[in-house]
Amino acid sequence: MRPYPDGRVPPQPLGRWKPRGGNRNRLWLLGLGAGVSALVLVAALNVSDKPGAEPAPDLRGYHYVDNLCAITDTAPYARAGFALAPSTSATLKYPLHQTRLHPALDSMTCTIRLAPPGSSGRSDDTTLMVAAAVHKRADPGPEFTARFETWTQAELAADDVVTKISGLGDEAYVVRRESAHAPRAGVTLAARDGWTTFEISWLHPPSVITTAELKVPEVIDLLRQTATTTMALLRA
Repeated sequence: MRPYPDGRVPPQPLGRWKPRGGNRNRLWLLGLGAGVSALVLVAALNVSDKPGAEPAPDLRGYHYVDNLCAITDTAPYARAGFALAPSTSATLKYPLHQTRLHPALDSMTCTIRLAPPGSSGRSDDTTLMVAAAVHKRADPGPEFTARFETWTQAELAADDVVTKISGLGDEAYVVRRESAHAPRAGVTLAARDGWTTFEISWLHPPSVITTAELKVPEVIDLLRQTATTTMALLRA
């Protein structure tokens, strides 16, 4: 390189840096960059795939009670001439209740025996079965609907009649248990209000006609009255 006219030597130009190893190192660096990009992409996908927070339970004030029988409205049956049947078993005392508590689900049941007008023996008794469940972790709606939409697919329920009704909770169904091979005949009313389900059944042995004085619509009306009052007390 020629010196300047004044005798100074110009600076040397900067040369291009070449990594040791030539193309091999260059490829390694490119691979490292691609690997980092892939890790960033995977991390982003993992974050986006994480499920969101659990939905807040739609309880609407419903809660468990220690004794479901204590709030089950039996006044409609008394007005229809029925009486609470005395217990005949030394081990089971009716009305019979049970409550189970869990962080995901609180469930309550009640079994009441009703003696029809003029009854002379316990074999004529009608059984009133009540169940309530407060779901606290998952919406029971889809499974509740599926249960009644597929009810008659069961062999022992093939002849039952399932009817959707309005005016009780978010959705409600009435099931007339008429299958000849079912262990008991009767009527069931089930309702769902938010994440709480309620079910009440009027059951009797098929060989005993305890509802001769009550037509099915009348039984449904009794069950509906009990459901309306009892569900309100579960929110009190």
